[in-house]
Formats: sequence, C-alpha cells, structure tokens
Amino acid sequence: MLNRQDATVKEQLANLAQYTMRPQEQDSAHMMVWQWGQGVALYGLGKAYDALGDTLYLDYMEEWLDGFLPEHPPGKSINTTAPLLGALKLIKERRTDKYTAVCSAFADWCLHDAPRSVEGAFEHSCTENRYPGEVWADTLFMGCLFLAEWGTLTGERRYLDEAARQFKLHYQYLRDPATGLIVHGYNGNNSAQMGVLWGRGNGWFAAATAEMLELTQGSDAAASIAESYLDHMAGVLSTQDPEGMWHTVMDHPTSYPEASCTAAFAYAILKGQSRGVLPAASRVSALQAVSALHRRIDPDGRLTEGSGGTCVMPAATDYNAIGYAYSPFTQGLGMMALAGAILYGKEG
Repeated sequence: MLNRQDATVKEQLANLAQYTMRPQEQDSAHMMVWQWGQGVALYGLGKAYDALGDTLYLDYMEEWLDGFLPEHPPGKSINTTAPLLGALKLIKERRTDKYTAVCSAFADWCLHDAPRSVEGAFEHSCTENRYPGEVWADTLFMGCLFLAEWGTLTGERRYLDEAARQFKLHYQYLRDPATGLIVHGYNGNNSAQMGVLWGRGNGWFAAATAEMLELTQGSDAAASIAESYLDHMAGVLSTQDPEGMWHTVMDHPTSYPEASCTAAFAYAILKGQSRGVLPAASRVSALQAVSALHRRIDPDGRLTEGSGGTCVMPAATDYNAIGYAYSPFTQGLGMMALAGAILYGKEG
C-alpha cells in the first residue's frame, strides 16, 4: 500500500520539516522559546532525519539548542524537559558531549527534585503554572520519555526504571476501565480523575508508550509496558472514524476530527506493529490515518486542523471549544506519523 505513495510521503514529510524550521512570519515566534511544544517539534525533526537522512534537520536542531545553551539554560520543569529529546538525538548522531551536562542535570532533577503527586507520580507543574497534586497525560511524552532515553543512552538503569514506573502509575490513575483509554488528568489531592478522554492526551500516552516498547526491551518493565500499550491501543483502534481520523474527544464522535492526536496514533500503531506487539492488520488503520493527514497538509507545509494548547477542563464541550491553531507540536507529531509510515509502514 505504501510503496505506491512513497514519493508523496517523503515530499510531504520534507515540507512539514521545512516549514517547522523556517515558518512564515505569522508563525515564526512559535520556535523562539524553550518549551514543550518546541521539544515535540525537535523530536519530530529527529524522526524526519531517520526517515529521509537529511542532515539539515540535525543542523537546525543544533542551531536551535545552541541559541539557548549554555548562556540561557531553561528553568526546570516537566514541560521544559522536552527539548532535551533533541539534545539526546544530537548526542547519539553527532557523538557530541556538549549537551550532556544539561541532560544530566535535568535527569537528576526529574529523579530527585521534580514535584510529586500520588505514589510519587510526577506532578504536572510548569515553569509558569503550578498544578498541585495533578497528574497529566502530557507528562509521559514531555518528561518521562527523556528520562527513559537518557537512562538507555548512559546505561544507568535507575533513570529508565523510574520512567517505566511513571508510565505504570500514570496508566493506573488515568485509565478509563470501560475503554482502556485515559482521561486527561488525575487530582491526587481529592483522589479524582479529571477531564475527558481527550484525543491528544491519549496521543501523548500512545506515542510515548510505543517508544517505551523498544527502550524497555529486555528489562523487568517490558511486559508491563506491552500490556498497557495493548490495553490502550484496543481503545484507540475502536474509536477511529471512517475517514481515518480521531476526534478531539474520543468517545464523542460529534466533536471535531483532530490532526495532532491522529498523527500520534498513526505513529504509535506503526511503531508497535513494527515491534511485533500489534498484528500486521493494524497497519491499515495507521496508513489510513496518514492518508487523512496528507489531505490536511497545506501547500506551505503546515499540518492543519490541530487543536491549540489545552489544559485539563471539566467537560467535553470545553475541549470541543478549543479552536484549531498552528503549533510546533502538531508539526512534530505530523512528522512522526509520516516518518513512521516510511520507516515502518511497508509490508514484510
């Protein structure tokens, strides 16, 4: 199926990457701060490099990181950890050690000083806002994926073990038993789930857990990660709409179709299938999603119909009221999906 579309997928991926790096003036401010959305964009550019082999993407990542480091180190929070996913990619690909000090400092902060909630689950507090006692789905991609990759890179298992423990805790407290999907948040102060079955929140969990399938292979946590992934993906696959998209509130098909969660799910399915955890038939759902995303990439290279930034809110109507907006994180997830189609989407 993908073989006939290879050129188009590669061209679209290159367009997404180019626009993310050099956007038009109205979108240029989006990459001028060190935050979680920019971290997702860097992670997507790393996947674009894996799929296309263009070192221009690594050059940009290095240029971007060097614009902040070492003179302007970011404040430590779960969300500001995300750009270090790009630093880890450069450490591995360019065998540089110029980012190791900041990565080590953030990893140790996560391990020892990050605010905690119930049973030691990371509290999703940011440099700008505090959410005392709250556990959010977002944390797994923004902070825990970095912690797992750092542990794998350095061979220091305590970081990977803590990341795996966080995945287990987050799924335990966020899981909806009826569907296997997750709610957006959990309040450890009053022992109550928060929000709805939000698409992008489930996308963060799906994509990050798919990466953990590889990162935890051979460890004691591997079986638990795979079990959570399968339970969650059953809910994901059951809520895809006929066009190939997922909706911003996953159990409300009247809510709008949303590109960032669709991209995250496409990547998660393709990665899981490539690891032999999902059956080969699941590839069809992922490639249908990639085709739907194709139709939402405009001529300039923007992935459209991604929702704007979203906090935990009370009701489905609140989530459905968040409008579409250009963002680095939608671009990053889009690059992951298209790169996944190139890297993992072919049969055999």
